[in-house]
Amino acid sequence: MKEISTFKLPLTIPIICWIIGLISAQFIKLSFSIFVILFAVFLFFALFRKFKLPTIFILIFLLGLFYSNPKFPHNHIKNIIMKKQSFLQPIEGRIISEVTKNNSNYTFILELISIKNFPVIGKIKFSTFQDSLKYGDKIQTVAKIRKIQKNSNPSSFDYEEFLAVKNIYACGYSKTIIKKVGNSSSFFYQSVIYVRKFLRKRIDERFGKYSGFIKAIVIGDKSEQGSWRKNLNSAGLSHILAVSGLHIGIISLIVLTLLNIFIFNKDFAKIILIFFLLFYAAICSWSPSVTRASIMISLFLLSKLLQRKPNTNNILLLSLFFITLFNPKQLFSIGLQMSFIAVFVLLNILPKSKFIKLSKEDISMMNFGRKILNGILVLMFTSLILNIFLSPLTLYYFNQFNLNGILGNIIAIPLISIILPLAILIIFLPFFLVSIYGATFHFLMLIFEKWTLFSASAPLKFNFISVNFIQLLIFYLLLILLSFWKKLEIRIFWRYTISFILVVSFFFLIPADNGKLKLIFFDTGSIGDIFLIETPNDKIILIDTGPQNSFENNALPYLQKNGIKTLDWLIITHAHNDHYGGVKFILKNLNVKNFVVTDEFQTRKIWKTLQPLIKKEMCKLVTICDTTHFEMQDMKFKILHPDKNYEHPNFNNLSIVARLDFKNFSVLFTGDLEEDGEKYLIKKYPEFLNTDVLKIGHHGSKTSSSISFIDSVTPDYAFIPTSLNNRFRFPHKQTLERFHFLGDHLFIAGKDGALQITTDGESAYFRTYLTDLEFIDNNLK
Repeated sequence: MKEISTFKLPLTIPIICWIIGLISAQFIKLSFSIFVILFAVFLFFALFRKFKLPTIFILIFLLGLFYSNPKFPHNHIKNIIMKKQSFLQPIEGRIISEVTKNNSNYTFILELISIKNFPVIGKIKFSTFQDSLKYGDKIQTVAKIRKIQKNSNPSSFDYEEFLAVKNIYACGYSKTIIKKVGNSSSFFYQSVIYVRKFLRKRIDERFGKYSGFIKAIVIGDKSEQGSWRKNLNSAGLSHILAVSGLHIGIISLIVLTLLNIFIFNKDFAKIILIFFLLFYAAICSWSPSVTRASIMISLFLLSKLLQRKPNTNNILLLSLFFITLFNPKQLFSIGLQMSFIAVFVLLNILPKSKFIKLSKEDISMMNFGRKILNGILVLMFTSLILNIFLSPLTLYYFNQFNLNGILGNIIAIPLISIILPLAILIIFLPFFLVSIYGATFHFLMLIFEKWTLFSASAPLKFNFISVNFIQLLIFYLLLILLSFWKKLEIRIFWRYTISFILVVSFFFLIPADNGKLKLIFFDTGSIGDIFLIETPNDKIILIDTGPQNSFENNALPYLQKNGIKTLDWLIITHAHNDHYGGVKFILKNLNVKNFVVTDEFQTRKIWKTLQPLIKKEMCKLVTICDTTHFEMQDMKFKILHPDKNYEHPNFNNLSIVARLDFKNFSVLFTGDLEEDGEKYLIKKYPEFLNTDVLKIGHHGSKTSSSISFIDSVTPDYAFIPTSLNNRFRFPHKQTLERFHFLGDHLFIAGKDGALQITTDGESAYFRTYLTDLEFIDNNLK
């Protein structure tokens, strides 16, 4: 049957107005009364034909502005937890997600019903050691509820923001036995959970070491990726792990083919496929890429059912509208942004390229070898264009620019197009037939694995590069300008002028050196020291690396965001893991010019494993045997301890103690120095102890920070690098009492998060990342 009309809805401007409204809500807070007044005024103007179109767009903008900034009722958990950061109370709630096991813990999303018999609404992330719980259970228990902690270090992952996108504003765990008082479940989600569990179990049974990878590409479960994520990321193939449009397209083709075999009515088969796609999106936990692809294909099928010609851009915009209507916070999801930009480029940029646009006749005239070569070149060109358009986002969010995928996609995309349907076949085949296809699957996965490692070794991945938000916008304006260069009805002079202004603005916005000293006392998330010093003349000093993996999680994101790949000085104060745990990672992944340790450190077991790395990376070894200082132009950095005459059986008292001076500003770093070491410093070098800021020794232990030492330092500010509620109970009560005179100027990593200090030597700006404290001190010593 012929298509009776075109399906061209004027969606572009209305949905752009809606999106601008959602974005503006981050900066403009609109009360309900003001919204009603403004909406009524513009609705009145919309009655006049002259103002109708612009006022409709303004009304859509207002709807987006108000919709993205809802006012939560007083009994919502978000408002309750804002007033009181944590509390222990009897609660009642309903489990609204799958219950998953993590080690000995069971976690799920709990929709609250009441707290202490007071009606409460909202969702929290909940955990318990108790098993036998399932989706739909209504439960009662006494629970510890607390506010979700935001990122405690600059540039690090914000877990609070991540959960807020899912409308989860608190977390909790049971303190007593959970009592089940009923079950109220949705048949739809009960089915989703049943199928997800079935698929997860079947994948575990049939795919062995590849089960984590198959779970990721089939059901969007990325909890068991192992080394896959790192390798695919380096290879520029991380998009493979996301269930994206490619995956949905392959799965839809398989399902539709099977439906057409068993169902003669093709329209009915399309309707079933639409319901299947929505069900599949739920199985994949409504991830942005799956939801977008499922909605787009569903709208495409719907237009076909209505016998109307689909407009792909309208379908793309409509799917964006539906996703943000369901959850406006999804607009700020990295996955959603990358997914929509990628599809926009595939629909609007690539088809206009002469390199891609070959006629069927041209392709049919090619021999087999040329067809393969053409396919490879088209895939490489497509990967290049996609990488260019996605690079602003990867630079902004991940501080990297990776072109390895141009090479990687040549083999990876054709392979995954075979591996995915083969994996689905193996999942659903009877067990006795699995071995027939299992060998082929393992052979293809071996090729894929080897190719991933080969692509990851290519030298086209660039880390430690970032852009700010304004640069991000300029980057995309320039790309759009270049992409639609010929279609723009602007004189050629103005096109070049605008392009030149954008390029100049982009580089003008790169932060310039302001001649200030910057220090960051990182929160390691546990007991441990990581301190970064950025000098006015661009020298970088890192003192200690925290326990194992702590540096990667807590400090590395800041270095990547600020383009710091070279450490001029890496100082390890002493041979305890909470101070040197990240040193291997740093030596392998950063450029270290000078590696500073004590002669005593070189007698420890860890030293044997570090020596080959030091030689391989060709960094200069600086051994501290006595007091010394580092030349740093207008800044002084002096090593006070240990000197050549000091000996002690306790490693802590052999810690490197360093003093930093910049004009009137000074800091004393003490490692894990204890009272015996402090007495020695008071006796030998009393003139070097008086400083503005003190890094308190040994994480606030009572064995350090003697009263005589504090009197000698007389700090105005002090920082204790420890978490709270740790097994050593740091910081000890005695230590806190000794520093009571500092009041709010005593910072504890577990309470305040990271501490950042920026100074010109005459005044200093202080900022904490958990307590959001900001102030300036104009009276340095």
